[in-house]
Amino acid sequence: MKRIITACLEQTIKFEAEEELDAYKAQLDRKSIKYRILGTEKSGSGIIVHIKKQYNTYDVGDFFD
Repeated sequence: MKRIITACLEQTIKFEAEEELDAYKAQLDRKSIKYRILGTEKSGSGIIVHIKKQYNTYDVGDFFD
């Protein structure tokens, strides 16, 4: 039988406004989801964020090291 030991997602998300990004981060904090923002870019139509975040409730292992 196989078991997942660690899991992490890497995503690129586009937000229309800084407030929307702040609300997303607050939501992750409220749900106790571990995350790390790898970088942000401001574009003419919003903010692009590169993020690593915990998948479900699995351990993140050394993904954030």
